[in-house]
Amino acid sequence: MSKFSRLLLVLVLSGGSATCLAQGSDSRTFNVRIQINSICDIQTAPTDVDFGAVNSTATAINTTGTLNVRCTTGTPYNIALNPGTGTGATVSTRTMGSSDATNTARVPYALYRDSGRSQNWGSTIGTDTLSGTGSGALQALTVYGRVPSANYPAGTYSDVVTATVTW
Repeated sequence: MSKFSRLLLVLVLSGGSATCLAQGSDSRTFNVRIQINSICDIQTAPTDVDFGAVNSTATAINTTGTLNVRCTTGTPYNIALNPGTGTGATVSTRTMGSSDATNTARVPYALYRDSGRSQNWGSTIGTDTLSGTGSGALQALTVYGRVPSANYPAGTYSDVVTATVTW
């Protein structure tokens, strides 16, 4: 066998060829991203602050309602309650009006952030709003209400208050 034939046989048996010896690879990196924005919202309908049916001699009538808020984990928030729709109402002197147009009486009431009913719940952040930090889960927040006296003409009285969450 000639030297050329032996060399050719070695190349064939070893699988060697110019193209086989030139195998290679190439790599590139890429980024994977997500931007998560903080969000807060008042979930489901709040439960009403319903004082129920009481006698006109009743005083210091207390009840509660619930706001359900869900905020992104770690997100600080404030919940404000407006004065309501009562004529001349402010966040510290809310009033309920009668459903009877001939009854112009206004029943005063207050909404509080604490069970002792000493911390008014208003709308000025840093002063009288309820603050918290989001957990990612639904957080039930109690609204504490008080009517100081029911000594008003018989009838049904109501008001509408708006809760706003700011984050």
